[in-house]
Amino acid sequence: MLRALRKAPCNTSFLAHMLGVTLSAVTALINRLHKMGLVTRERQEQDRRQVWISITDKGLEVLENVEERRNLLFALYLSRVPEEEREQLLELLKGAVELFDREDILEEEDEILEEKL
Repeated sequence: MLRALRKAPCNTSFLAHMLGVTLSAVTALINRLHKMGLVTRERQEQDRRQVWISITDKGLEVLENVEERRNLLFALYLSRVPEEEREQLLELLKGAVELFDREDILEEEDEILEEKL
């Protein structure tokens, strides 16, 4: 969730959809992150039912630390893989990252699901 919020503030419905969980599950997670000081909540003036979630400076710091540790651990494991295989894996991962960054994929998924219903 923190990675998504790094890009821009999101409402709770979008976060639930993006994570593939219920609204109540996202709300519970947001409550925990808010208590830890990692996110803020802001009600919209136009529609008080809408709550936008933003990452805090502390949340960004925690996210960066987690990503740095993950990357170091990943590098340690990859150091045991032969170089040619590492290069192949790197290319595959670059492609996966590009896919994860594409917002239109979720839109396409919604359209496919609607057609099936």
